[in-house]
Amino acid sequence: MSSIIIALYFLIILIFIAFGAAIVFHLLRYRINRQVAGIMSLIYIVGAVILFISNFALFSQVNWESILGSFRL
Repeated sequence: MSSIIIALYFLIILIFIAFGAAIVFHLLRYRINRQVAGIMSLIYIVGAVILFISNFALFSQVNWESILGSFRL
């Protein structure tokens, strides 16, 4: 059961990475000021990486077997 949860988690992470890549692309492609666009993209990427690391650390600490143990068929 936990392998299904892990697969769904990584699917959601891949979707968020795709959306993040689209955001950075649009920040850099449709820029008004080149320097501001670069700084904002860097801030966005660093913030996203920090959030992904903290999310993964918290996700890996959850005991899915004990949570989902009552839902077994």
